Amino acid sequence: MRRLPVAMLAIASGALAAPAAAPSTWADWVGDWDGKLKWTSCTIAGSPDARVALDATDGAVAADFGQDAFGVLSLVEDRAGWIGQRGDLTAHLARPRADTLDVAIELDSGCQIRGTLHRASIGIAACDRLAGWARIESRCSKLARPPLEDAARLARQKATWAKAHGDDRARIGAQCDARASRIEAELIDAGCAPNPDPSIGLRGAECQAMRASAARLSRCPATDPDLGAVLSREATSLVAAAQTASDAALPVVEAECHDLREKITRVAQRDGCPP
Repeated sequence: MRRLPVAMLAIASGALAAPAAAPSTWADWVGDWDGKLKWTSCTIAGSPDARVALDATDGAVAADFGQDAFGVLSLVEDRAGWIGQRGDLTAHLARPRADTLDVAIELDSGCQIRGTLHRASIGIAACDRLAGWARIESRCSKLARPPLEDAARLARQKATWAKAHGDDRARIGAQCDARASRIEAELIDAGCAPNPDPSIGLRGAECQAMRASAARLSRCPATDPDLGAVLSREATSLVAAAQTASDAALPVVEAECHDLREKITRVAQRDGCPP
């Protein structure tokens, strides 16, 4: 997944452009999001209290809705944020502003679930980003070396950072930014985070076509949802590998994407789904 595009700024004639906002990264999305859900036209019983755990594990993003009706849902990027589909359920996740998550879930039965959730903030954007990357790092099994961040140490520091003022906040923010950047680079190299280079995100035509086929299959109600989830995870992992592969290794990854695409096509044909 590439960094999400930054909205274009309207520039008045002759006026200077305002500074562009920093591109969103996976670290801005992962975490525990709390709030209320509103259930409309639903026959299933759902709790209005919501905690959505959004995590990235070995290059694959998923959301645990903490509701028996939903369970854990694999996610793929779309223009507005993330989308997850399983059977007759479709979930859209958007981030309209920092530490705010809009949830929209629909079922073919007409049931709709909506909510705006929030993630706890340290109060220093760079340190929130560090906490996000550290959480992703803790779920990356591909690292060749021990993690750069220790969870217990980071938890102690977060309690201190929240109380900082003035120049101390700026100093702490700079330190968090440097630490977050090191983790992000480490995770990109390991294949547990997307490379922010747009040209790398578009590498691997066979892998891009395979990802599109996997997405179509995941939306087909005739396919077993567990099988669809497995294929979706395999597709996400290979696309991430294509993003970080060297020029010499990319053809090997492309061959694996070709094989998986053929497998997806066979499943789609068997189940009468769009290829």
